[in-house]
Amino acid sequence: MKKAIVGIIGAAILTVGAIFVVGQHKVNKGEHFGGKGHRGMIGMALKGLDLTDEQKAKVKEIMETTRTSVEPLREQMKANHIKIRDLSTDGTFDQAAVEALANEQGSITAKLIIEKEKAKAQVFAILTDEQKAKAAEMRAKFEERMRGKKHFGKAPSGAEF
Repeated sequence: MKKAIVGIIGAAILTVGAIFVVGQHKVNKGEHFGGKGHRGMIGMALKGLDLTDEQKAKVKEIMETTRTSVEPLREQMKANHIKIRDLSTDGTFDQAAVEALANEQGSITAKLIIEKEKAKAQVFAILTDEQKAKAAEMRAKFEERMRGKKHFGKAPSGAEF
């Protein structure tokens, strides 16, 4: 009888643990914002601006276009990350290879930043002056809330690794 109770309790603990793991995984991916990753975050940021249906359609079009142009860059970034990760695992250091991959990664990052800023400019171009002012206010409030967070606005010190 005791073994059955212990077994039931163990199964319940495993089930609850699995629920927390799945829930945490979704939170880390941004799925709790109603989308995948940053797309959900952008939707949340624009939600408070009371966009018209026409503006919403235009933002969706901008985001789809941006996603299409950024996807190959993300794939290149991922491939480079794997190459960089695997470079020195044999105990040797090839500075030329590291520099080449680092430069390539920097170039890809620059292209991603350009695409992001282009999309942001296109979105802001369709906003009214009132919506732009409200967006600036929302951003200022967000930054103020984030100032208390551990690493907002600064690079990690290295102690975290």
